[in-house]
Amino acid sequence: MREPGPPPLREPGPRARYEAPDGRERPGTPAEPPGPVIRQRDTAVPEEPSAGVQPVASIAPDGLEAFARDLRALRAKANLEYPEMAETSHFEMKTLAAAAGGLRMPTLPVAVAFVRACDGNVAEWEDRWQKLAEKLTAETARKRRSDGEDPAEPVEPADAPAALEPPPAKPAAPPAPDADGGEVYVITSAKPRPEPDGW
Repeated sequence: MREPGPPPLREPGPRARYEAPDGRERPGTPAEPPGPVIRQRDTAVPEEPSAGVQPVASIAPDGLEAFARDLRALRAKANLEYPEMAETSHFEMKTLAAAAGGLRMPTLPVAVAFVRACDGNVAEWEDRWQKLAEKLTAETARKRRSDGEDPAEPVEPADAPAALEPPPAKPAAPPAPDADGGEVYVITSAKPRPEPDGW
């Protein structure tokens, strides 16, 4: 027979723990994040399709997005970082990164330098760049005609929605002279200095 008293203690099993976003370890399992989970890939090179699976067709296979995507794939295949490319191409890293960004069409010299740094086929990429520039120019001309602008005015690729170069920054106009004698006040967070006797 059992003697009366507290129940026997059980050895607790290992409890699940996880690291919270604030870096502290918490008991239990983490809550599922709301919405879709975005996972980062290790490479820009597309994964090889498995047998029997058709690749998904691009919405605009010859558009600016595809051009930029293929530049990124070329860089990944060459296994180059932007600092290395900048050194060999003599263009800044941000210029090369913008070329592969897909927001604006790179200039032909930038595209050629990008491809040359990655040991790509320069003639093929020049041809592709020319076709894309013509397409963007034609799209801009169509858009201008539909918007009622003068169709006789020639359309340059630089006027295309994805311009070849960003517009030059306009210099700021000089401020108008103040009527109170042109005093300028600067607000700083520094402690005020004691005024000298001569002031």
